[in-house]
Amino acid sequence: MANRDYAGIVDESMMIGSEKLLLTIGIPAEHQERPLDCSDVRILDLAVANSWNGEKIGGQLVKAREKVGHDFLYVTSDNASIMKKGVRCANMNQHRDISHSLGMYLERTYKNDPDFNHYLQSMAGSKAKHNMKAIAYLLPPAQRTIARFINLSNWVRWSLKMLDAYHTLSSEEREVFAYIPAHASLIAELSDVTKCVAAIEHLCKHQGLSGRTVRECQNAIRKYLSNGNLRMINLGASIADFLRQELEQIDVKTTAVNNSSDIIESLFGKYKARKSPNKLYGITSHILFLPCYTELCNHLRAREFDFKASLENTYLKDIQVWSAQNLSPNLVRLRIKRLQNAG
Repeated sequence: MANRDYAGIVDESMMIGSEKLLLTIGIPAEHQERPLDCSDVRILDLAVANSWNGEKIGGQLVKAREKVGHDFLYVTSDNASIMKKGVRCANMNQHRDISHSLGMYLERTYKNDPDFNHYLQSMAGSKAKHNMKAIAYLLPPAQRTIARFINLSNWVRWSLKMLDAYHTLSSEEREVFAYIPAHASLIAELSDVTKCVAAIEHLCKHQGLSGRTVRECQNAIRKYLSNGNLRMINLGASIADFLRQELEQIDVKTTAVNNSSDIIESLFGKYKARKSPNKLYGITSHILFLPCYTELCNHLRAREFDFKASLENTYLKDIQVWSAQNLSPNLVRLRIKRLQNAG
């Protein structure tokens, strides 16, 4: 933590039971010329609440900064207003996550577009109507309700393959999927859009945000969007403007920064995969495995870790005290207590 070139990532989980987990992690401020993995991470703060606002998030960021011992060079987060306000309340510099940002611009471009929505409805309708029939083997992949615009590529690829294979389908299959060639121009447009987004994300996640990568991102915009229709041109201009704004935030001491929060999403996934499937349990003290996990992912730190001393110096009472101070009453226990006292 003595290294001054430290940055933070902050995000809140989806609702777990009746609560949300706010996680703040420390990462190297300088991009590592590869996507971040768990060995790069230090858990700085775990906080649980029924809901979060900008002031509360700012307070947790200040606590995390105190654990580091100095200011973060920057904090990476998504574009949620409470995250922006939280970083602002903590008087820190923010870099916006590249995937969420690109998804936001895609949403602004296509969310209210009639052709786009008609195509989505047609896909959903064919999936619902023919899910249990012989034709089900050709049905489109599921569309995500949350973060839909960050995850367009799967069904765009499916659409392209179906368009290519349409002439080989049976008459019944062609009738069911007639909406695909009817939207051929939209599919071609979305194919170029998703290729551009994928190229920009790959550059930022594998090489970091820098003057050089922004220039390469601008080349991708010119290649895939600038010669398209007005909608594509406007989308490209919005993304280019976003990249210029982010480039202005880079500290002169760094050549490339981490502007992806994928690693914190991965940590949320690690916890969700291990927690109880019973939603009434909410967030329990099992969350404390995360700091151990990130600490021991780094092989050098793992070799130096004193397991014997940790086991000897940590008591169940310590975990119980932490739980009482940081977690809400477990809903399962409240249920048992209430029903035991009934009648």
